[in-house]
Amino acid sequence: MSNAAVAPLARAQELAGGAATVAVVAAVLIVLGAVAGEVDPVIGAFRNREVTPDLQGAANLFNAVGVFWLMALPSFLLAGALLDLSKVLDEYGKGQFFTLRASAHVRKAGEGAIWALVFKIVASPTIVSWITHEGRGFIWRMEPFDLGLIAFAAFVMVLGRVLEAAAKIKQENDEIV
Repeated sequence: MSNAAVAPLARAQELAGGAATVAVVAAVLIVLGAVAGEVDPVIGAFRNREVTPDLQGAANLFNAVGVFWLMALPSFLLAGALLDLSKVLDEYGKGQFFTLRASAHVRKAGEGAIWALVFKIVASPTIVSWITHEGRGFIWRMEPFDLGLIAFAAFVMVLGRVLEAAAKIKQENDEIV
């Protein structure tokens, strides 16, 4: 490899290694923010004295905890997608660019982000509405920004599949040589 290619490659590896750490930190911050932001139903159940030592109080607590998990789930899924990306960046930081493992994590990150958006837009609001008896239909909470994120996540997922195919071809070529 020429010297002109080695310097940018070394810099890319450094950036990838640092970005892997940042992705993990971001995932942790997202989880902490989701817990802090969505814990209100549970705190409210205690504050309003809906949690009592009888069956109704247990049901109220179960309901509040269920709403918490449903509303926080999209953030947890997004944090998981970031952890998948951190694994990719860690591989790249080690100089392993065209591996099946790294490519699979790119695909998984895209899939995780899509699932996070599905839960944010449709599943969580709908199920919470059913639990709280506010409605019985499907609820869509989609903003134009969410549509852009869906497209972005889908492209990341497709990119992962392309990289997987490229890694398989590279693996076959390496076996021949």
